[in-house]
Amino acid sequence: DEIINDVWGYSTNNNEYALVGTNEGFSVIDITTPDLPVEMFFIEGQNTTWRDIKTWENYAYVINEGGDGLLIVDLNDLTGQTYVNFTDFFNTAHNIYMDENGVAYIFGTDIGNGGVIFLDVTTNPMSPSYLGTWDDYYIHDGMARGDTLWAGCIYEGEFYAVDVSNKSNPQVLGHHPTPNQFTHNIWVSDDGDFVFTTDEQAGSYLAAYDVTNLSNIQEVDRIQSNPGSNSIPHNTHVDGNFLITSYYRDGTTVHDITFPNNMIQ
Repeated sequence: DEIINDVWGYSTNNNEYALVGTNEGFSVIDITTPDLPVEMFFIEGQNTTWRDIKTWENYAYVINEGGDGLLIVDLNDLTGQTYVNFTDFFNTAHNIYMDENGVAYIFGTDIGNGGVIFLDVTTNPMSPSYLGTWDDYYIHDGMARGDTLWAGCIYEGEFYAVDVSNKSNPQVLGHHPTPNQFTHNIWVSDDGDFVFTTDEQAGSYLAAYDVTNLSNIQEVDRIQSNPGSNSIPHNTHVDGNFLITSYYRDGTTVHDITFPNNMIQ
């Protein structure tokens, strides 16, 4: 049986598509009529539990932990015939994030400590250029906004804020431990004043932090979806005044974060 490990959205010409990672490869599915999904094409890849997908303009970027580097698919061609396995800078990775400037952040690679590699996809989308790396620690997941990278350093049990205005010479701005010290992911509030984290362990917390002073980060709240259980938060994302979180056992939760020091499920 195929295992689905990631899904991302893409739309063009009034059609909507699901970009789906499976243990066997990458699938593009037309979901314009949601109750009649049609698979457009499938690209077979290394068999692995982990894939992650992001887009830039009309291109999909897919990483996995089995090999083949970065799969780059030109979605202008929905026959699935136009793609490359780009292996110039790494072979495997755990996660990818695409910022608003067309910089791909490749996390958890097989290079060095598995920190982050920065690639520019704007100049030549099918052959990205290398901008630099921050490799102090392994990064499991992360995101960036503006010139700040927010990194979940899972084995350090901390999140890091890194100035990436100069991709060839990133600088640490601050860091802070998370409640269960197994930092899986991190997301920043729309105003940039707070971040929220998950720890990928049983009985873990969602946590909120005031990051207005990166030399003195303050935890302001933590909450469990199901206190006393073995709930495991996995990924959390900010949507305006709401925090949406996926769990291993508890499904999906929505928290009101209008006041981050009092998160309400």
